[in-house]
Amino acid sequence: MDFIDYYKVLEIDKSASADDIKKAYRKLARKLHPDVNPNDKEAQHKFQQINEANEVLSDPEKRKKYDQYGKDWQHAEQFEQQRNAQQQSRQQYTGGGAEHFAYGDEGDFSSFFESMFGNRGARSSQTKFRGQDYHSELKLTLADVMETKKQTFTVNGKNIRITIPAGVENGQEIKLKGYGAPGVNGGPAGDLYITFAIENDPAFKRQGNDLYANATLDLYTALLGGETTI
Repeated sequence: MDFIDYYKVLEIDKSASADDIKKAYRKLARKLHPDVNPNDKEAQHKFQQINEANEVLSDPEKRKKYDQYGKDWQHAEQFEQQRNAQQQSRQQYTGGGAEHFAYGDEGDFSSFFESMFGNRGARSSQTKFRGQDYHSELKLTLADVMETKKQTFTVNGKNIRITIPAGVENGQEIKLKGYGAPGVNGGPAGDLYITFAIENDPAFKRQGNDLYANATLDLYTALLGGETTI
């Protein structure tokens, strides 16, 4: 698995704040969204990458692991468990204090990780790991959610067809099991989370399942009654 620098993907520095990450992701998502680039495979690939980068860097715990362990961040817990076990083993063997481990960069850690998990026989090399989850945003208009309909969009090179139920709420999220990143060593794939973003409508204001609109009437109709078309 090649190392992907998520900071470069979002075009930000490693010192970027959570707000900087959010702004960078939204800017690139608008530029690279499949609806804007329907037949551009490169744009679709980059859109996938910015979603992966945002998924990791917007989560403080995931970002901490990524900064420390680089491309192997998803296996950080297994690494810590193995490292602690080795420390305890050395303490029992030498009778001394715990050995200090230090890793200067992602490459050093990867070498140690490979020696720990990659060269310990068939059992270790076949350890199964679940794939990473993907997150995507699907923008809809008020007219789009007036009735149930099907819509197709592309994630990670795959065309996915979903049914959008009538009346879906802004910010509502659904999960598609198994549509995330593939697992490692035959492990299960991650899931895809889709968040619906309903754009504001210039003519109507929505409150739950109700729509409100302003109607302009002439004085004669307002006083005596009559009919008007909205």
